[in-house]
Amino acid sequence: MSESKAFASKISIQGAYLGGENPLPIFRNQNRDRSVKFLNEFSVEQSNLVGYETGEIYLPHRWQDRYTRELTATEITTVVLENEHLRATFLPELGGRLYSLFDKENQHELLFTNPILQFANLSILNAWFSGGIEWNMGQYGHTFGTCSPVHIAKLIDEDGNEFIRIYDYERTRNFYWAVDCHLPTGAKNLRVHVRIINDRSEMTPMYWWTNIAVRETPKARVFGSTDEVIFVDQGFAGYGSSKLPYLPTVPDVDLSFPQNFPFANEYFFQNPKSMSSPWESILYEDGQVFYERSTAALRYKKMFCWGNHVGGRGWQEFLSDASSADFSPYLELQAGLAPTQLHGYQMPGNSAISFTQFFGSFTKIENQQLLNVKWSTAQEKISDQIEKVVPKDLLESENLRFEKLATQTPLEILYQGNSWGALEQMRREKSGEKIPAGFIFESARNVQISEWIELLETGNFPDSEVNETPSSWMVQKEWISLLENSRQNWLSALHIGNYYFEIGEKEIAINHWNQSLEYKSSPWALRNLAVAQREAGNLSHALDFYEEAINKFAPELHDAFYEEYLQLLITAEKYEQLWEIYTEIILIRIPSERIDLAAAKAALQLGHYQFLEQIFTRTFAQIREGESTLVAIWFEYQATLAAQRSGVVVDDQIRKQVRQSARPPKNIDFRMIES
Repeated sequence: MSESKAFASKISIQGAYLGGENPLPIFRNQNRDRSVKFLNEFSVEQSNLVGYETGEIYLPHRWQDRYTRELTATEITTVVLENEHLRATFLPELGGRLYSLFDKENQHELLFTNPILQFANLSILNAWFSGGIEWNMGQYGHTFGTCSPVHIAKLIDEDGNEFIRIYDYERTRNFYWAVDCHLPTGAKNLRVHVRIINDRSEMTPMYWWTNIAVRETPKARVFGSTDEVIFVDQGFAGYGSSKLPYLPTVPDVDLSFPQNFPFANEYFFQNPKSMSSPWESILYEDGQVFYERSTAALRYKKMFCWGNHVGGRGWQEFLSDASSADFSPYLELQAGLAPTQLHGYQMPGNSAISFTQFFGSFTKIENQQLLNVKWSTAQEKISDQIEKVVPKDLLESENLRFEKLATQTPLEILYQGNSWGALEQMRREKSGEKIPAGFIFESARNVQISEWIELLETGNFPDSEVNETPSSWMVQKEWISLLENSRQNWLSALHIGNYYFEIGEKEIAINHWNQSLEYKSSPWALRNLAVAQREAGNLSHALDFYEEAINKFAPELHDAFYEEYLQLLITAEKYEQLWEIYTEIILIRIPSERIDLAAAKAALQLGHYQFLEQIFTRTFAQIREGESTLVAIWFEYQATLAAQRSGVVVDDQIRKQVRQSARPPKNIDFRMIES
């Protein structure tokens, strides 16, 4: 093969069905910043923007929370980029994830490639899967589009090598992004050039972390281009600064070996500003080194591991298929714009961020000795080796070359993603604006955007039936301005209210939702008014609105309405009422996992122990990373049984004894930290 080639293909895999979306608008956390605790003194730079804009935000996207753990034979569309040395396989239907980076010469996979496609509740929008290289952007967490389709186009460089561009328009922060992937002839590493464009006049919060899943083996050792790290304490409660390989989290233990962590943990390499080409790597027992090296913009690196404990191993198996010959534990090497993932980043208006990353591997038998020497000694040798395979001059020259190619117009669309970029292009053309160079969004009218096209073309937003799920949500201010100037109906008023609630103007939002009800009563406006009352602390009024929605529209209501309602009954400690509703629900539909979990909380309080025993035998698909709801119910149930056996009332002493002596079933134990 004389030149690199890019083409569409397919793979077959055992996979879960992603299912539908949660139809309800999930509003942002009005506490836009998170509080972060420091365990020791940090520099001014490291203290800047800590927690900034890291509060949960979802709209206009919908939660992807309807998947199960049922696997079937599934065919997935891929885009392949390859040269004579490497084959890179991307998943355009799933965020453009780099699924596999295969060394053709040595017939060896360089990444952790999951043998199945199993979704779990770990991303901003819930659904996430492990493996490969993921492009996280815009907001703290696994990115909005990680399980959604994106665009991939083919281009050709000045030497005739084909390369691909993964790209989209991100609707929450309203920016454009592109990941150009190159495998020029002769290259033994994948070269990726990222471009993020904020072409609006105002500053926007920004986030970028490249997540690289690699195999974790018993003696694998992690290195970075500095020993200065920010570490996370055992309870994920605060940040400290120290130097590798010994950290206060596990005293006197070399934590460059991730298997030495007895709990899930992470640390962030703090490379100095003067470092032009920071890197990170993992060394395996056979002398193989996998590395990532980048230009200076992606200055910070990270290691995350699940930890050598029951919960961590449980998560690894939960996310994959431990019975497969291709199964392996994994850890993540990551690279980002800010000191940690809880540090914010401000992107000025009318600006762009760009950087280049190299991903590759090499093997030297003599590297086996580096597993048994001081970390600093081994780090120097690994640094020299990486400099030989990715010289700084090569990285910089390739970065300049890629920058020139970044605005080139694609030749061919290999996969057409969602329609939101095309809709934004229509809106801009209508108002005399342009989209950035290098992006192509082919027009495709579909249900999601047809209403917005009608608003754009006629000035009016179409009406619809209240028992139909609104086709999409929209909180972009330019569209809200068009809505406010249109002829009003229940749905336009609902959308306008959503926008104002999202930006914190709650009274204005409530007025619009009440107007929506005046046009036509709907479960959507009633539910939103319930959310407003709930957030104001008025639980009884919130319950009234949920109950009105259920009483009026019950036969057609989605499970998501009941999930929120039952959770509020738990908060209000109305267990009898919850159990009565639950027993009615299961007569007419198969309840969702969240409904069953709410019922489990009520069952514990009401003594329905046979139901609990059944719950504890199940494996739930929707358990959140770090969530201990089910484990907490199990421990309280065991404490109750222990108290009954002793003929006493359960108290904190019994609870403590149970937690020290009993172990929850593996299928429900997903604690990040065991206590």
